[in-house]
Amino acid sequence: MSKSRSDQIECKNCAHPFARRSPTGRRPEYCSAQCRSAAFRLRNAETEEADFSQDAERIGRAVATRARMVAQSSSRSLPFWPLEPLRHSVALKRELDDFIAVSVREALDRGAQWEDIAEVTSLTVSQLQSRYSTDQVSRTVNARRGRRPRRPVAPAAEVALGSAADDEPNGRNPQEWGPRDALARALSHLHRFSGLPVRTVAVRAGLSPSYVYRLTTGERRPSWTSVRNFVLACDGDPNDLVDLWNAAEGQEQQPLPDSGFEVALARFQGALRGLHLAEARPDPDVLADALPNVHWHETAVIKAILGAPAAHHAGELSWAATQALTVALRGDSDRIHRHWTALQEAAPRPSLLTQAFG
Repeated sequence: MSKSRSDQIECKNCAHPFARRSPTGRRPEYCSAQCRSAAFRLRNAETEEADFSQDAERIGRAVATRARMVAQSSSRSLPFWPLEPLRHSVALKRELDDFIAVSVREALDRGAQWEDIAEVTSLTVSQLQSRYSTDQVSRTVNARRGRRPRRPVAPAAEVALGSAADDEPNGRNPQEWGPRDALARALSHLHRFSGLPVRTVAVRAGLSPSYVYRLTTGERRPSWTSVRNFVLACDGDPNDLVDLWNAAEGQEQQPLPDSGFEVALARFQGALRGLHLAEARPDPDVLADALPNVHWHETAVIKAILGAPAAHHAGELSWAATQALTVALRGDSDRIHRHWTALQEAAPRPSLLTQAFG
């Protein structure tokens, strides 16, 4: 028997009449789930329009970066900090939660239904609508923006060769991972060797504690000013980090200026000491003695370079020995060769009188 017109209900979305499927329960307002979802989206659009497409792309990159940090920290036999893998995992979970939130809104904007999303997420429609309303997701996105560190004013670098760019998020290409990872490792080991709490380093360097941590994990692309202040806060020598910072900034082809023997010595020794720091400062005696085909005199010079504030006999180191040391420390031979050549050219030559009388 057909339904009478009195049994028909007008859909509040499409205005078409439809029959009630069950005689009990709450009176339906929409003829289908599609109409119910369309009406819900329309109500949200009337109160607040939001486009989360750019946020989804940005947060997606943050998820990828954090996932690399998790993989990297978990693969090390001795993490920089004991809690480093856990910290990265918790942060990754937060990034994923934010990404799911904006992805839900993106899916709805592209025509997906709440029921479809519920099937993917194993949540009920009511739970989804409560957690991922336009207003809720907007608050999540705004909260992320509030977590960003301030961009400090960056004066020109006095020691580093590259321009001192402002600190910014480290959106790294695969080719840039090595140099920037080496800088982050050096900063992390320097902090660990200092024995200072993070807050102490942060106060000394004029940085936030969270920013100090991000420097040591490579999450930020730091200016030279931030690196220099961090190193000084850890009672280190900024000269040891100059070449690592320049490499991280992509300053490979810039010729070294002629600044005299002392400066060339500081650059050469600092470059090698920076590589040594990035490898957690292996024992100089053990490292030097293990290098192949290195003369005993050069072994002593290497130990002095890595273990002393200044090694004025560094110019006596042959390129073969220098290259062996660079390879052992996983450094860039081309970069170190430039420093070695500059040192050789700047080294003082003995006078004829000195040669005659020894």
